[in-house]
Amino acid sequence: MADPPPLRLLVVDDEAQILELLDLSLSLQGFDVRTALSGPQALALASEQPFDTVVMDVLMSPWDGLETARRLHARLGAAAPPVVLLTGLSLPDHDPAADPLIAAALTKPFRPSELVAVIWQVQARQLDRRPHLTPSSPGS
Repeated sequence: MADPPPLRLLVVDDEAQILELLDLSLSLQGFDVRTALSGPQALALASEQPFDTVVMDVLMSPWDGLETARRLHARLGAAAPPVVLLTGLSLPDHDPAADPLIAAALTKPFRPSELVAVIWQVQARQLDRRPHLTPSSPGS
């Protein structure tokens, strides 16, 4: 049986060195990573190809992470991937129900293993939200 394809991640940060480090760390963990240096570039990439999760810094220009998440949802609707925000700001525990545009938030500094765990948690929640198909019984 073939392995499932790797998760497709869009990683967004306006600092090239951070972006390169995230790309390398996540690629080594088996993710299929695409990168963007800005919100507009992320929106263009997400409009061209589907992603399973967006990992994005909060403090960027010209759009911050929250504005980019809003624009992703406005453009893609239900097809918008879940967003994991990375921030250097101290945040209270993030409640995804409080802001449906953001699936999770992680405060810097963090270990790559922590980011990987958050990505998998977000994906598990996405699977739980999908409608479950029940097999039809014979003869129905």
